[in-house]
Amino acid sequence: MSIGSALHRHGRSRGRQQTAGPSEPSPGTGAEPDPDPETLTGPPATKPVAAAPVAAAPTAARPVAAAPVEQEPGPVPEVPAPLVVPPMPDHLPMPVRQVYTPMITNAPGLNWVGPGDAWTRAWAQQPAAPAPAAPGSAAPGPAPAATAKAPEPGSGSGQPSGQPFPPLPPLLSAETAVAVIPLAARAWARRTEPDLVLVRRSLAAVEPLADRAVAHFYAVLFVGSPELRSLFPASMDLQRDRLFRALLAAARVADDPVALSALVEPLARGHRKYGVKDEHYAPVGAALIAALARYGGGSWDRHTEAAWGRTYTAISQLMIAATERDAVVSPPWWQGEVVAVEPLTGEIAQVTVRTDHPYLYRAGQYATLEVPLWPRVWRPYSLANAPRPDGLLSFQVKAVPAGWVSNALVRRTGPGDVLRLGPPAGQMVLRPGSTTPLLLVGGGTGIAPILALVQELAERPQQQRPEVEVFYGARSEPELYALGTLTELAKRHSWLNVRTAVLEGPTQGLHGRLPDVVAGLGPWDDHEAYLSGPPAMVRRGIRALYAVGVAEERIRHDLGEEVRR
Repeated sequence: MSIGSALHRHGRSRGRQQTAGPSEPSPGTGAEPDPDPETLTGPPATKPVAAAPVAAAPTAARPVAAAPVEQEPGPVPEVPAPLVVPPMPDHLPMPVRQVYTPMITNAPGLNWVGPGDAWTRAWAQQPAAPAPAAPGSAAPGPAPAATAKAPEPGSGSGQPSGQPFPPLPPLLSAETAVAVIPLAARAWARRTEPDLVLVRRSLAAVEPLADRAVAHFYAVLFVGSPELRSLFPASMDLQRDRLFRALLAAARVADDPVALSALVEPLARGHRKYGVKDEHYAPVGAALIAALARYGGGSWDRHTEAAWGRTYTAISQLMIAATERDAVVSPPWWQGEVVAVEPLTGEIAQVTVRTDHPYLYRAGQYATLEVPLWPRVWRPYSLANAPRPDGLLSFQVKAVPAGWVSNALVRRTGPGDVLRLGPPAGQMVLRPGSTTPLLLVGGGTGIAPILALVQELAERPQQQRPEVEVFYGARSEPELYALGTLTELAKRHSWLNVRTAVLEGPTQGLHGRLPDVVAGLGPWDDHEAYLSGPPAMVRRGIRALYAVGVAEERIRHDLGEEVRR
């Protein structure tokens, strides 16, 4: 050891604050400083951290470091008992979740597990194995929901028949009796109310807070079942409230089997392209009831919760059955190779695709499309042609600002690219054999399904072709890209009449908003009306047709299913 090192070591050994032990740890290390050596009852050599520097010093220097401790021990202050920290367990206990049993067993060939891409793998989670129950022990408290006794038919709650509600407190005085008996009467009355009354009452309470309820719904769903996050797109700007609101809409018509089937069966078929499985319905139901309970206010109680449980079970079983039937006849989605991309205007293009399997649809319907650039993001586009012998499908797409899929289709798609198509959907189809006069209204790219309907009518026998009035609208006349096609069809078919309306600029047709122009040229009460276009135009057109006497059942549109973007 050099002279400088010996002097430096000798200086560090002097005083109570400079000991042979290590110095105070730097902030953030998570360790505590060693206690003062003078407070120790044992020799310093017993400390592992002090032994290393002492052993490294020469033999002559060793007494220098130990002398202050041995010669001047000083009084030993009382040392409080050290705080004993129990060791951390290997696995922290997880909060107990409510047990939900699958409603039916999985059907063969039904459940698609997804393409196995990075998005799915990132959110994949293996289900935790249930903790084994101790032999001979029984959990205290009420039985879990999966083994609870089923309610009697017609009852309003899941409680056993012997106890319609918790026992009343003893009637200690007249004041107590006056306060308790009305509460008991209300509980009994609510128990005997039909499920649909309880469901609709809770819906009325939740609707003003729908945005908060939707956020709570997805928070509960993704925290409880994080593996389900991979079924949704990265950005949920449009998807955020679709599932929640669709379930609420189904609950409103739960007492109408025809309306309920018409609503949930297309929804179930469309969910196949997301990779939804039978076992996913249980956590979705749990999240739905949790959101309703959180924002249901005073209308929520155990009877309402039981009514929602029965209602959701009926809805989910109907959706699962529809999915099983659809799995027998069609795939979850179709691969479509782009054959051509034809510009129609500066912002509109016609995309023609050929599918890998026959795509069975009817004129007037639409399909949801997914582009490789945006996985899990689906957008609906109407088919612009009636079914053709060669099986080609045409879509007229406008690139809208911030439109993920529309801009990708118009500006970044070419022949040879592969898209994915969901199943056909929509209610804008012709009644077979009907000869009722038709009023077809299309604004912007909403003229696409109108073109498909006219093509289907042109292929019918002459005696099955009704009189058809087509109204085609746009902001200016140069945007009427399909006017030439419609004009040629009108020249060949006497039953077809085409009129146009624009908002600005010179035109050979009419000026004004398309719904107002149509309503002003009525009456149309003896026509069946089909409306397609921007959502605001369709809503205005519905109100205008109501005003001139067209019955609701004579108006067809797809605004209530999916809003185009």
